[in-house]
Amino acid sequence: MRGVKTWQEAGISPEDAKRIQNAANRTKQTIIVVGSRANGTSRLTSDWDYIMLGNSRQRHSARSSVPRGTSGGEINSLGRETGIDIFTGSLISGEPHVIFEPELGETNESSR
Repeated sequence: MRGVKTWQEAGISPEDAKRIQNAANRTKQTIIVVGSRANGTSRLTSDWDYIMLGNSRQRHSARSSVPRGTSGGEINSLGRETGIDIFTGSLISGEPHVIFEPELGETNESSR
């Protein structure tokens, strides 16, 4: 299956989906899962690939909250794999992806 999927169709666990949704809500940005996790072909250790549509501060804040794999991903300052890749570019048309939009309604309701 190509294109947009639900987290269930991609095989993302409810716990991981909740973490990603909470990060999107908290940082008020759209977070898109791409790569093997969106395609449904990931393994237990696979890294997580995200496109984050917020600014640098929002991406940095979300980075610590979203799921990560135990291998692959960006290399940190210690030369170790982080288990996560964060991209800021465009989605490749037709490629599998799972979109987590921030739920802004709750924030607006509480500010009244």
